[in-house]
Amino acid sequence: MSFGWSAGDIVAATNLVNRIIKSVGNIGGAREHFQELETELLSLSRALHEISVLTSEPGQIPEIVALKFVACLCEDILKRFYEKIKPFDATLQIGAGSGMRKGKAVPKMVRWELLVKKDIPELRSYLVAHVGSLTLRLNTALL
Repeated sequence: MSFGWSAGDIVAATNLVNRIIKSVGNIGGAREHFQELETELLSLSRALHEISVLTSEPGQIPEIVALKFVACLCEDILKRFYEKIKPFDATLQIGAGSGMRKGKAVPKMVRWELLVKKDIPELRSYLVAHVGSLTLRLNTALL
């Protein structure tokens, strides 16, 4: 039973997490606002890696098959967040050598504050819950 899951799904989810980590990790002046988000994303990346290693073994029990499916449920939420932050990449890297002049970045930073920054606490809460659920399921499957 595959639940519509493929091995590429965890790879795609991991790649998406890594793109978001890179985007928020390159932030210049507002970096402290994103350290917690980066920590949660790194936890998700580690959990996805552990699941991908575990699921590559033959003779998987149903709990592990289900775990593979549940692991990738975060992808839609991460895609929506990435699509929101992607237009701001150059702006967020001001001070990190992006080449964009600060004067041109101000309107984008205002839009960032209004449109994206408010979503970060909700995303972090989701990530904490999702990673906690994955860890619990992973530990249960290994028993």
